[in-house]
Amino acid sequence: MANAIPLLEGTDASGGYLVRDSYGQTLINTVNRKAAVLDLSQINRVPGKREKYTVYAGRPTAAFIAEGGPSVATGAELAELTVDIKKIGTTVLYTRELLEDAQEDPTVLINADVEAAFADLCDAHMIGKANGTNLTTSFNNSLRQTTQTVELGTGGDALAKAVSAAMTLIEENGGMANGIVLSTDGKGHLRDARGAGDNATSPVYTDGFGQEPDTMYGASIRYSSNLSKFSATAAATKIVGIVGDFTHSVAAIRSDIVIRATDQATVDVGGTLHHLWQQGKTAMQWEMRIGYGIHDRDRMFVAIVDAS
Repeated sequence: MANAIPLLEGTDASGGYLVRDSYGQTLINTVNRKAAVLDLSQINRVPGKREKYTVYAGRPTAAFIAEGGPSVATGAELAELTVDIKKIGTTVLYTRELLEDAQEDPTVLINADVEAAFADLCDAHMIGKANGTNLTTSFNNSLRQTTQTVELGTGGDALAKAVSAAMTLIEENGGMANGIVLSTDGKGHLRDARGAGDNATSPVYTDGFGQEPDTMYGASIRYSSNLSKFSATAAATKIVGIVGDFTHSVAAIRSDIVIRATDQATVDVGGTLHHLWQQGKTAMQWEMRIGYGIHDRDRMFVAIVDAS
């Protein structure tokens, strides 16, 4: 869908379809772009630009001792996780005529889509991939950088086996896997998976033609459009899922989305200056401040890779 800068009522392509004499109720196309990782992670409200967490990372040891013998001295370890707060923002321009004439407030219609854009951006940088392509995260670290991986494999039960193998790795490291993030087409993968031989017509993960499961082995399942699709060509960078102990995944929110409006400023859009007061335009600005960090990423998170 083309972006119109600013939104104006001159043509349908530029927002004019919002301005009409008589129409039925506005239909809003919605896309489920919820931040999957954010939904599974710990969320903390913070007051500053940086949040530090003390992490108990060690474990005392014990040993048998002879009667009258000395007790063996042991210790533990404290570590620290630092989460830097980053700012996310966007600005949308409207003409005065559009705001005056629209039957529904166009700013309300766009709010939900801006929130979805923020959620998708957070999700991409938490995972470290955008629409299946690796990116350099703006947060302190990302999930795709974990050094633990399992291969997806083939067969109707391949995903279940991969998830189980990933959970085993986490359990061997002392964690407890409680969340699974899959690519958005993972829903279809779960619904369509079939067994072999006499069970070739029976779904592996669903009862009859029931909905795809919300959990697997007790771990909650979420979906992200930023992971590689199951249908994509196999590659070393093809991560279709991430299994983890998300108690080690922390999102620090300094401020939720804040909206500001002005008709007095000059806004630079790709080198073109929009003089708001002179041109009868209004700028709406959305901003959010959030940070994200992962403790023990290489032990508590496992990427499911389809490399072969």
